[in-house]
Amino acid sequence: MFQPDHYLSKDHLLELESLFGRALLGRALSLLHGKKPIKLLRTPNGAGRLYEVPGSKFGVVYKIFPGINFCTCESFRYWVLQQRHQATCKHVLATRLAQALGQAEEETLPEKVYLELSAELIKERINLTATGPGEGPSK
Repeated sequence: MFQPDHYLSKDHLLELESLFGRALLGRALSLLHGKKPIKLLRTPNGAGRLYEVPGSKFGVVYKIFPGINFCTCESFRYWVLQQRHQATCKHVLATRLAQALGQAEEETLPEKVYLELSAELIKERINLTATGPGEGPSK
């Protein structure tokens, strides 16, 4: 069984709750301690890294780059980009917590696959910027 490197103290939990709110923090912690692990995918040389975070719907997985506040989920689009009500979504917050606490399962990812995923995520980010947060791409 996977054992975390660190734990959150009560003080840290209270600080996180004051920054992100109880609901968002609770959802992120549920992902962190859920049935499906958060995975850190690394290229063989370690230069390329991205996280896989399970979504709420069966079979949905979100890819998150370390250090970048972006997710392709609907919550991020609506609450972060459009409404500007939250600083991030539960997937990004869970990733940051997993990173800080050493609670991500690591797997090797071929460099070619990493580059393809990176290009796909960058394209998604550009599309959101070009169309605006509340609009979808034109057909």
